[in-house]
Amino acid sequence: MVRAIGGIAAIIFIALFVIVLVQAFNTRDFVVPTNGVIGQGKADPVAENAADYQTLAVRAQLQRWRGDVGPAPEAEEGARQFPVNYTPELSPGQRVADWLDRTEDRNDLLQPRRAIEGQTWVAANPVVDVLQQPQGRDWRAFRNSWAMFGGGLFIFGVCALLGLFLAWRGRITIREGESGESVPRFGLVERANHWMTAVAFILLALTGLIILYGRSLLRPLIGPGAFGDLAAGAAWLHMALLFPFTLGLVIMFFAWIRHNLPTRLDWEWLKRGGGMGSDSSLNPPARKFNAGQKVVFWGVIIGGAVLVATGLTLMFPFLWAGYDGMELGQSIHVVAGILMIGLILGHIYIGTVGMEGAFPAIWSGWVDRNWAKEHHSLWYEDLLQRGKIYPRRAVED
Repeated sequence: MVRAIGGIAAIIFIALFVIVLVQAFNTRDFVVPTNGVIGQGKADPVAENAADYQTLAVRAQLQRWRGDVGPAPEAEEGARQFPVNYTPELSPGQRVADWLDRTEDRNDLLQPRRAIEGQTWVAANPVVDVLQQPQGRDWRAFRNSWAMFGGGLFIFGVCALLGLFLAWRGRITIREGESGESVPRFGLVERANHWMTAVAFILLALTGLIILYGRSLLRPLIGPGAFGDLAAGAAWLHMALLFPFTLGLVIMFFAWIRHNLPTRLDWEWLKRGGGMGSDSSLNPPARKFNAGQKVVFWGVIIGGAVLVATGLTLMFPFLWAGYDGMELGQSIHVVAGILMIGLILGHIYIGTVGMEGAFPAIWSGWVDRNWAKEHHSLWYEDLLQRGKIYPRRAVED
């Protein structure tokens, strides 16, 4: 049954992966400047006819650089103008051919751009004292390509791999079965902090995905008004959750750092894949945290620190970073967030459906004796020597 669920999930996520991949090759700008010339709204709805396209084309032409399109419309009569030729039926190759056929008319475009030097009137305000900020186009290109499609491919790819692994491996069971005796694993403070951090991160991930993908995915479904309210609420909640998430990271770091320092055992554990390849594989020895858990720990600590630093940069614009710094910070924030979502998806999988006996460790704080012996043998032996093994009935009472 579990394998069948894994196979179905794998098929669904592979299909979603393919859909995003196809969209990536048929990309269009998902984040574009809005004109507000169709329907007189704050932003243009989807163009539905040739007149709408022509209106948008004319407005877009007016917004382009003067060096690209010639003198402004209000220039003196007789000044050289470049006509607006919007032909949506032309393919990209035909557009290039059409442009090359009229090279003489556009010779000015082939000349190197000339810098304009002078003095502005807002030098006292460095935030608005920007005549042109071309790095914004690089940020926008990243936002429209790698962030938009790369994030979807990564998340759906991770989910598909987890589904395939579940379909192939099934649930990792306790080979000797439950023993009826329990081992204390995590205390109340550790568990409370884990759940505070986990809930904060899940909500941060959901609100972040709404901010990143909502305009292109949710707005067409629920309408601009509802999406505006949802996006505003998501943005405020995203910022508010910074505080419990940061606090959780700090407590987690000091509580578990001594158990997560690298040792020689970790390399052996990684080489053997944690013994999770089959039921007959023997688990390599491990202390309280094995190498896989250490990877998750350091991924959360380092990735979380990056998210907090870049998030604060975006929450307090121009406090210590200018336009370039905020664009870079936003790009790093997106990449780190998507990578952490993939890491946590794997962590959730192993802790729930992927492995029998793992979830009680962070729920009740106790694990079965045989689970501890199979997955953390050195830690189990230490507990055994200290007499920390208890009958389950006594624990439940």
